[in-house]
Amino acid sequence: MRRQEKELKDPEAVAEVLDGAEWGVLGLVSPQGAPILVPLNFVRLDGKVYFHGAHAGEKMEALRHHRQATFLVVDAYAQIPSYAFDPERACPASQYFRSVLLHGTLGEVEDPARKAAVLDALMRRLQPEGGYRPITAEDPMYAGSVGAVAILELTVERSSAKCEMGQRLTPAKRDSVRALLERRGTPTDLRTLEAMGAGPGSPGSGPEAPGAAPAS
Repeated sequence: MRRQEKELKDPEAVAEVLDGAEWGVLGLVSPQGAPILVPLNFVRLDGKVYFHGAHAGEKMEALRHHRQATFLVVDAYAQIPSYAFDPERACPASQYFRSVLLHGTLGEVEDPARKAAVLDALMRRLQPEGGYRPITAEDPMYAGSVGAVAILELTVERSSAKCEMGQRLTPAKRDSVRALLERRGTPTDLRTLEAMGAGPGSPGSGPEAPGAAPAS
């Protein structure tokens, strides 16, 4: 990574970005060699990343020709206006964020028990309050659905993660950003303020803050 101060190295912070996101973007290559981007819900389970969908369609056709894939998740924080630093120049405008980019090999899960386990984990992630019967391959209520859905498994081979929280700013400029966020006071601004004030190993904790790490 060119800007080393933006690396997110803490494995816990990387996991927090992945587990906190409702969806991400899966990058594939079409049979014709064109890039394909697919927004998807996902779940991490046993060190791998899983997606679900139909057995037919663009992503399944791409998978039959190219198994290499990327997956991007972005945790967006506040937009920082240029006038926080300069009354005229537009260049200082920025947005704070954390992101994780995974590279690996994509395959299809065939085992019904594993497919059911992934779907149940996805439900627990997206509907933690419950209100449904746990998914198993043996349950007659789910057997047909488990067979009908495709489950894709991303085996992560390398990853990178970034964090932009004003790490390079001088203390005076960071104070200027904090004051602006306090005045503006949106929920995103308050969340960003909390992240900027966090200790080592947390989002935006300074130049020694986290950098890239395997996401498993």
